[in-house]
Parts: sequence; structure tokens; C-alpha cells
Amino acid sequence: MAIELSDSTISKIVDGLIHRSKDFSKTESEKELRNTKELLKNYRLLENHLDVDLPKIDDDTPLSRYELSLFSLLGYRARSKEMLVFVDEILERYQEICLQGTPEQHRRWRVIQSLYLDKPAITRTKLAERFDCDEKTIRRDEKRAITELSVMIFGIDGLNDVSK
Repeated sequence: MAIELSDSTISKIVDGLIHRSKDFSKTESEKELRNTKELLKNYRLLENHLDVDLPKIDDDTPLSRYELSLFSLLGYRARSKEMLVFVDEILERYQEICLQGTPEQHRRWRVIQSLYLDKPAITRTKLAERFDCDEKTIRRDEKRAITELSVMIFGIDGLNDVSK
């Protein structure tokens, strides 16, 4: 039993699907921007990004394509630096909260520090041995710490992401 649809009905359906797709994409990309785990996984790379010297650009001369590219890189670098300064402040406050809290909170901070911030990183297996616990406990600590950091970094939007 086939259903026949008019061209205007098909057009409305397609428009509705496109509209929903755009809303979904926007929501998903916003979540990706607030992905604390990705931020932590790339923390060391972001620090290195700030350590590399870029050539200087003369302010008085017109910019060539090459210089425009360098100018763009300087913008990326400035935004990265601002974000890392903010993230470092959040990490410092999170550390204070955890070190003044329960032994579990203290372990949570050490898990995040060891996995993402220290050089060299330590594996979850080694952390489990260090804390004399199961690797699942380390994974739970990591997940909970990332959730807490998301709230500290992104505020209510981080909390909304966690609840979904």
C-alpha cells in the first residue's frame, strides 16, 4: 500500500529534516567544543604549541599571503594561550578541592594529573598498582574527575552535557 505525497508535502518534510539536522549538528558540535577529555588528552600538545617560536611580522609593511598565514597562526596561538591559562587556573582550583577532600578525591586528582598532565604519562594499569586498586576504579575516578572538571570549566553547560 503506497502513500502518495504531493510535491509541497515532500518539500515540507525535506525542509523539516534539514532544519532538524542543522539543530542536531549545532548541538553535537557544541558538545565537542566542551569535550573536557579531549582537552586533557591534548593538554601537552597545546603546551608545546605555545612553546614554538613564530617569526615576527613587521607592522609597517603590507602583508603578503605568507605573512597573512603567520598572522592567522598568531591568532590561533593567542586563543590557545588564553584557554590554557584558564584551564591551568581551573586545574589548580580542582587540585585544591581534591587535596582538601576525601582520600577518593585526592586519588581522583592524582589520576588526572598522572594521565594527562605529568610527563611522562602513566598508564591506568600502573596507577591501579600505585593506588592498590582495580583498574576499573581508576577509570571511574577518571570519568568522575572529568565530569567535575567539565562543570568547573563550562559551568552550567558542562552540567547539562553530563545529564544527557
